[in-house]
Amino acid sequence: MKKIAVFLVVFFSIVMINISVFAKYVIEDECLVAEVKITGEIPKIELKDIKNTNSAHNNYANKTHTITVKIRIIEKYLKEEKLNNNIVFLLNEKEIKPKYSIKQISKTDEYIDYEINITNIIGNGNLKIKINKGAVKDIVNQVNKETIFDTSIIIDNIAPEATFSQEKINGGKVLAKIKANEKIDGVNGWNLNIDKNELSKEFACNVTYPFEIKDYAQNTTKLNINITKATNIKIKYGAISAYNTWEFGYGNGEVAGEKSVETNPIYKIEGISFYEEGLDKDFIQFRPYINTYWGEGIQGSCYTYETRYIYGYNPSSTSYASLKSGNIINLDGNLTLYIGGLGMNRAKNAGRGGKPIPEEIANKYLFGISGLKINLKDYSEYSIVYQIWVNGVGWLEAVSDGEETTYSHDKPIGAYRMSLIPKSEKQYLINEWNKDCGTNNMK
Repeated sequence: MKKIAVFLVVFFSIVMINISVFAKYVIEDECLVAEVKITGEIPKIELKDIKNTNSAHNNYANKTHTITVKIRIIEKYLKEEKLNNNIVFLLNEKEIKPKYSIKQISKTDEYIDYEINITNIIGNGNLKIKINKGAVKDIVNQVNKETIFDTSIIIDNIAPEATFSQEKINGGKVLAKIKANEKIDGVNGWNLNIDKNELSKEFACNVTYPFEIKDYAQNTTKLNINITKATNIKIKYGAISAYNTWEFGYGNGEVAGEKSVETNPIYKIEGISFYEEGLDKDFIQFRPYINTYWGEGIQGSCYTYETRYIYGYNPSSTSYASLKSGNIINLDGNLTLYIGGLGMNRAKNAGRGGKPIPEEIANKYLFGISGLKINLKDYSEYSIVYQIWVNGVGWLEAVSDGEETTYSHDKPIGAYRMSLIPKSEKQYLINEWNKDCGTNNMK
């Protein structure tokens, strides 16, 4: 009996253990099924960030800019993503085909972040990004809904249209206006109206130069500033050579020496003149370099005006000539600064105590003004821009504000031009004149 009792106890113990193990497995299976049901939410895609390389106006862009969009896929049990084949770009609801790239930038157990870089966006309108349904799938084959993100970025690839006008105002000045057909950026030295579509600036002196405006998408339009009605400040610069006829410019790009060059390009400028109204007599100052046959120590005399000049810097290497302190002549009824002298290349000219110029040397026209420095007494408002032309070389780079321009002190110039210009506008003119570097363009 005792053995039977022990057997029964062992038997029932084994049965109970098996039942417990089976029950444990059943309970675990039920928990796993419940956990899968909890993950039944479909994958989500969210817009996290937008960046635009148009730093001036983040809500505008053109085809030159790059737009970077950061999106987040929220899904614990991601099975697959096919973003690259399921992104659509829209401008005003119309599909476009810009260049773009997609890369994963971070990943956690809860989400994955992607970065989309978009460039070369052709067209115009509000940019949206559509991600198609089915771009993302979880492990139970649930997919995302179609999602459209509005970037709030206006794509604009049309340059602004603009007009230039000038009107006389008090004191002989001119008010220049540039009016555009859309909002434009402000420009240093100009006033921008409340509507952001008109620039204005006062000018006291005539001047001509190219100008550029930009809309909010940074599209550019070029137009000419052509001030021709200002009388508050007047300038007149001249040149004379063996051509023996004065040629003048007035600050609007006119070339002093143009006709002389056309007649015979080997002629050299032997004298320059300058006259102004509306400024202090020493406001604009000159220091040309003169190359003569006689060299240092021998003065030359102008055959026409009886003024004197020296080899090297005139009046000296440490001083400037102006209407206040320089050789003054009566030219066309105006008291005018004159530097240099006719006859520098005339055969038998001996200057004041030098050797006469041989005829074979005179015929080569080797002498004249070979360098130019023009200085202003005050640079708070204006700059002075000037450029020289040398036979066989063409136009040199334009310089400004007291810089010396010369190809070589023994290679005189045949033509030059200069302009008094508001300081804020100087670089526009320099850039334009430098397009002629190395050429013989006189227009």
